[in-house]
Amino acid sequence: MDLFLSTAFGFPTVLFTPMLIVVLGYWIFVIVGAADTELLDSVDGDGEATGLSALVSRVGLGRVPVTVTLSMLIGAAWFVSMLGSIMTSLIDSTSTPLWWALGAVVLLIALVAAWAVTSGVVMAFQRFSPERGSDSEHELVGRTCLIRIGEAKEDFGQAEITTTGGAAISIPVRTTGGEVLAVGSTALIFEHSQKDGIFLVTAFDPALDPDRP
Repeated sequence: MDLFLSTAFGFPTVLFTPMLIVVLGYWIFVIVGAADTELLDSVDGDGEATGLSALVSRVGLGRVPVTVTLSMLIGAAWFVSMLGSIMTSLIDSTSTPLWWALGAVVLLIALVAAWAVTSGVVMAFQRFSPERGSDSEHELVGRTCLIRIGEAKEDFGQAEITTTGGAAISIPVRTTGGEVLAVGSTALIFEHSQKDGIFLVTAFDPALDPDRP
């Protein structure tokens, strides 16, 4: 345990440890339904990625939520950094410059490895997942979706919808008037807020869905 703590909070792993703690806390919130997986994703009115989403897509890590990409990068960097730091700790030396130099090398290797692992996973996802198609966010208005990850309320909600290209994507949704929609229920998208990037939904009888098979 002493080795683990000293390595986790020693250079260079200490650069990733706080971020990993934040990532773990975030995914706990996702599991309990208090946060959604597209928290950092943003698109414009035409469905084009903007902000951090655009940056991630520009470097070839798109097609997955930004939070997933960042989680993989941080997790892989922390793991490789831990392994590298443990290996270098076996070197019998009291030279401070040497330890800083070894730490810098481990840091560089961890960053490169994290990028390689994340890129590989994202590329595999892009290869085997269907294209999203050309649906803009406004074109999703008037369609139905399924509530996922907890209840949909006025302050939180996550739903799944299938695009014209056949891909199932996750979108942030909200209700109005105090309406609460249970997990797995069908909802109708009746408005899109371009400012907040969310969709307003209401309960919908799936039997009335014209696209229902």
